[in-house]
Amino acid sequence: LQVIHLTVTPDRDTQMKEVPGLIKGLSDIGMPMEAIICGGEKRVDQEREQWLSGTNFFAFAPGKILGYACNYHTLRELEKAGFKTVPVADVVSDKVDINAMEKVAVGIEGAELARGGGGVRCMTMPVQREPLDGKTGVF
Repeated sequence: LQVIHLTVTPDRDTQMKEVPGLIKGLSDIGMPMEAIICGGEKRVDQEREQWLSGTNFFAFAPGKILGYACNYHTLRELEKAGFKTVPVADVVSDKVDINAMEKVAVGIEGAELARGGGGVRCMTMPVQREPLDGKTGVF
């Protein structure tokens, strides 16, 4: 996909330039990133885990993320990148101490939630809707 780097100065001078890709563009402005491939190397696994919110993790602390345990291949790719993967049951039962880990990916059960189109990060967002009494609120 085409990636554009847009710069706007305080006096509203605008500059646009095409960059060779998102990862390279971020690196060029001092934000080096390493891509972790959702679903691993096989296209069928990539597509399956993309549909199951394999890219939708929630960072709850520096180096600590939460995602669906059903995305096995993505979790393996995270392990290759230095993350320790642990099931949420081990965290809540104090079997593991995630505070002692620099990089950890906690896998939660939630395949049915993913099938409904909701990712872990999405579930942290506020929901605005109209309650039964007709008044709008954030819940």
